[in-house]
Amino acid sequence: MKTILCYGDSLTWGYDPVSGMRFRYEETWPAVMERSLGDEYKVITEALVGRTTCWDVPYAPYRNGKEYLPMLLESHSPIDLVIIMLGINDLMHQLGKSADDSAWGLLALIRETLSPLFGGKPPQILITAPPSLGKLSEFNMLAFAGKEEESKKLALCQKSVAETALCHFIDSNQFVKACDTDGVHLLPDQLKTLGEAIAEKVRSIKL
Repeated sequence: MKTILCYGDSLTWGYDPVSGMRFRYEETWPAVMERSLGDEYKVITEALVGRTTCWDVPYAPYRNGKEYLPMLLESHSPIDLVIIMLGINDLMHQLGKSADDSAWGLLALIRETLSPLFGGKPPQILITAPPSLGKLSEFNMLAFAGKEEESKKLALCQKSVAETALCHFIDSNQFVKACDTDGVHLLPDQLKTLGEAIAEKVRSIKL
């Protein structure tokens, strides 16, 4: 059995932009991917609303992705593949970061992931670029208003980092777009599409 760790934010956690609650696990893209891949794969979801690549969020603790990834890698080892979908929260006004900054944060996560544990073999990495911002709700405008164009740069920046670090890459924007409910998240039909697309990518990776 191959073990896959999905490391992300609310898009991976399964935030429901309509109710403000959490979708059932089976509706999240990691669960959809797991069903599509079959019994030969074990999928572990480690996601948190508001998580960044490597930045502290002043109003919400424990969101710095770089701080918690090493612990999770050790906890769930051995891992064959780590799927990272982060970056959109780096663009919040409260952090003041650009798509370029976010790409460097992603590189920090890649470095942590490729550091072998006790001489073991590092997992492979699949970078998944998050959806660009859409029509923002009033609440999300507080965080992202004016960042729409910057969010469109994320995929290209992340692809450059992934290629340089010899990681696999997939752009979610090729398959889904943020819903009009809040301009950030995905609804179940989109999560299903994304999960199946990522599963297809995973099948192409020799683990």
